Amino acid sequence: MKDAESVTVEKPCTLADVSRLTVALKRGDESAFALLHRAWSGRINRYCFALAAGDENFAAEIAQAAWWRLVKHIRVMDDEQALWNWIACAARHAATDLRRKGKRYLLALTRFFEFRTYSTALDSQDESADLLAALESALERLTPEERVLIEKRYFERDSLEAIGASLSLSTRAVEGRLARVRLRLREMVAMELKLNA
Repeated sequence: MKDAESVTVEKPCTLADVSRLTVALKRGDESAFALLHRAWSGRINRYCFALAAGDENFAAEIAQAAWWRLVKHIRVMDDEQALWNWIACAARHAATDLRRKGKRYLLALTRFFEFRTYSTALDSQDESADLLAALESALERLTPEERVLIEKRYFERDSLEAIGASLSLSTRAVEGRLARVRLRLREMVAMELKLNA
């Protein structure tokens, strides 16, 4: 039987001891992540909502990316302000990266639309030829309902309100469905490019 003195019970992490908390986060302690999530998820979500200028779907994407960065790259810090500044910086970088990816993706959709509509010949040296081919293949694999949403929004340039009215959906529902379809398209395009690399 072990002596009572030789048994050490590790105290649970708290926000009062940020140094111990960040050490636990860095080593992947699930209880530390659960503590931080309980304590700050609302604060982080509000910050991401502000970064997204009120777009709930984009705010959720930013928050998810910020938490992922926290899991992968957290470092040991001494106080609560330093931890918050680090998380806020991670969220800002996530928002910038997501916007950049989104712009590239929407540019590809626009170019794809012009290519399909006007039969624009792509130069064989065009660096986006592979992307456009992967995008066309992915669009063909969408369900009819998903294709209607993409075509109405990005090809016909309909407003969210007009799409909602034509499909008997709220603007928010249209936004949510479009976000899911865009995510699915991104995943299919990435897989297609990987297979053809």
